[in-house]
Amino acid sequence: MQNQSAADDAYEVGLSKVREAVISSHFMHRLSENSDLRLYRQDHFDTLRLDIDETALESRLLPILKTACATYCQRRVDAARRRAREQFRDYGCDSAQDVGASEFITEAIFDKEFSRNGTRYNEKKRLNQQLKSLIRAQQPIEMVIPALPFKIPSPLKSRGAQPDLGEVNFLLSLYEITRVVESLYEPEASGRSHGLATFTIVSDGLRFNEAVNKPNDDIERYQSALMDWVRRLGLEAYIRIVDYKSLLRDHLSEEDQNEKNRLFQAAHADYSRTLWPIFDPYNVVDSLEAAARVELDPELENPQGRFVSLLKSLIFTVNYRTLQNLDGVSEPVRAELYRELTTRIFQPYARIGRTDFSVAASEPHHCASRADLSPDFMERLRQSMLYEVWEAAICYISEIKSDRDREQDPILACLPAGLRWTIHRKRGQIAIATPPILGMAVQAWAGSAVFRPAGKDKIRLCSLPALLLESSGAIPVAMKSYADSSGQPLFYVDSQLGVSDIDDLLTALDSAFTRQRFS
Repeated sequence: MQNQSAADDAYEVGLSKVREAVISSHFMHRLSENSDLRLYRQDHFDTLRLDIDETALESRLLPILKTACATYCQRRVDAARRRAREQFRDYGCDSAQDVGASEFITEAIFDKEFSRNGTRYNEKKRLNQQLKSLIRAQQPIEMVIPALPFKIPSPLKSRGAQPDLGEVNFLLSLYEITRVVESLYEPEASGRSHGLATFTIVSDGLRFNEAVNKPNDDIERYQSALMDWVRRLGLEAYIRIVDYKSLLRDHLSEEDQNEKNRLFQAAHADYSRTLWPIFDPYNVVDSLEAAARVELDPELENPQGRFVSLLKSLIFTVNYRTLQNLDGVSEPVRAELYRELTTRIFQPYARIGRTDFSVAASEPHHCASRADLSPDFMERLRQSMLYEVWEAAICYISEIKSDRDREQDPILACLPAGLRWTIHRKRGQIAIATPPILGMAVQAWAGSAVFRPAGKDKIRLCSLPALLLESSGAIPVAMKSYADSSGQPLFYVDSQLGVSDIDDLLTALDSAFTRQRFS
């Protein structure tokens, strides 16, 4: 609330006991239960696919996106100035003429287009004073957010591991915030017009990759591709990408790094001691109810509890060793098994003898097709996958706690000048706005990019799970460099747009594309 004290909105050590999400894939559990939703068969995907060449991308599509950004940014600048003048009393000013750059920028940061519930978790006057100090000292306004870890390795979310236009959309969203802040700062910047606002993205994939079995090489390629998109978009002056582990290694003392590792080990031991004894692969519902009762870090506004919500999300995040180790299986069959097993991971196929889950998850299996697999074998796969995701949830929450249980946020310890943004709302941090599409707020790395209809006959770029897109007849569009290596689309086009080729799409975007988050 706007009148809360500065102490009340400061960073709070430990996970909030009221509400604080730790992952963003809750939507998949509901989608997976709809058996009518299916991915395209490969031959159908190939028939539908359109190709966009490098020239069309560089000379037509990206300029359309950047032009829309410029129009959008000017509207947000005007809106921030208007709100600050209307609400001058919130800043202790005597009249609308007394507000200036710091008040304008405060309003821009709390713009619902940019942040969610900003004034609920951050006190307006306090942020304004922080900005005013930077402006008086003619210092840049530096912002930082942990994001863009890796493309989540689920065939139901994306057909590949590389960034697509969803990540481009996210980069442009951060650029728009910096450009608006810079524009509002410029009149008081003593002639300086560049470098007044920047955003650092702390790519935290190597923080979580062991928990979800994501290879280091995939993450390094993902980060490299993100940097290439920053260059393609001409955002080098506004956006930089750093690796989470490298950042901590370069800026935290050895003592602080050891303390973080100690917190991880302690949390992992506590969660393992509490949660493994209640793990029963034949009665998972009972196990989940028990987990909610013995929750070590309860989340009171979440009736399922934090661990259960995390587990359900990780079901569609883990790159299962169980399925990786199936010999002689084509990728379409592996995807079919993934679809079936993740959907009914809580439902036994058969009663089998006791299984050493830790061994079962790493043993190679042999499989020619789904039809060849007996109920006993499917049960072994299910239990092995369930073991993997239960352990992944313990590791993931332990890693979160190794940051949140420290006296200071490790990212701000490394980048103390930064205004701290976040994906998940928490006190003392600014939560970036992710508009819900079809009731789902899907992050770029947890879905596939799609151009789809928006209000007022406009077209919006967002991300949705590939399962939902392909089930609704969306048209995949690929660049040769993407399609030849993995078949991953650069983006999809919603069938409602009625385009038949790339030129149709670009013509439609040229007249109707919008950067407006909320219609």
